[in-house]
Amino acid sequence: MFPRGVIDMDSAPTGISKDLPVGDISYTGFSIASIKIQDGTVEELENILVQKIDNSFGIFNNASVVLNVEDLGNLNTFDFFTLQELCKQHGIFLIGVTGVVNEDRADALTRRRIPVINSTRYSRIREANLKPKIVTQFIEVKVPVPVPKPYEVPVPYEVKVPTPVKIIRRNVRSGETITGQNSSVVIYGSVGAHARIMASHHIFIFGKVFGADLFAGAPMDDNDPGITESTIHIQGSFDLGLVAIAGNYRTAEDLENDPLLDQIRSKNKGVVISLEDNNLKYLCAQAD
Repeated sequence: MFPRGVIDMDSAPTGISKDLPVGDISYTGFSIASIKIQDGTVEELENILVQKIDNSFGIFNNASVVLNVEDLGNLNTFDFFTLQELCKQHGIFLIGVTGVVNEDRADALTRRRIPVINSTRYSRIREANLKPKIVTQFIEVKVPVPVPKPYEVPVPYEVKVPTPVKIIRRNVRSGETITGQNSSVVIYGSVGAHARIMASHHIFIFGKVFGADLFAGAPMDDNDPGITESTIHIQGSFDLGLVAIAGNYRTAEDLENDPLLDQIRSKNKGVVISLEDNNLKYLCAQAD
């Protein structure tokens, strides 16, 4: 880790081959200067360029650089193209950003056509963040035992109840199946058509749903009624295929003919689905 304003030579092993056919694409390494920023403002970068680039005796003339945005908080206000023009005024070429370690930040940049050029180290971190993780939370439940008279009774004890959560930090592809046995499922991304999300507890989706099948409170076997208190929370717009909570389900045709669900869908604010008296209940995910 290096402080803000320090220029680091972010490099990878070179491997230029003279025998490559014309038009072939290879992953050849290049040394690219990386400028660490924190605020992402024009004033901050201008100050860095004056101190580090203008006083470098021409070392960086016409050089390509990337901005390290690892410590940059809000990428939505990050004006990459204005900073790119500022770099041209100082005789260097800003070609992209590095330090992007999760898919949400990568999507926020690529949606705005900002190139992500991660070094090998940041690519490994980002790849590790894409792998599903099981997070187990222990809830302490105190069970006191009253002792009205002095006789032998069980000593008060604490019961630790695991409540695992399966976290998916990416988009779920069409036709893919995600299963959270004895756990809830949280998805930070969109869910493609004909995908199946099955959880023994709750389902939380922070993205769009395109015709996917969602099963919350799913029974483990024929003797298991499932968890009727389970909920399905979709934060973005949704087009549902099949929805079920504890075995109580509605098909796509049922959902399309439900006027209440159509009204919620038109607000484009997501939906929370719960079970009440063996009937699915729908509420808008965000208050008006």
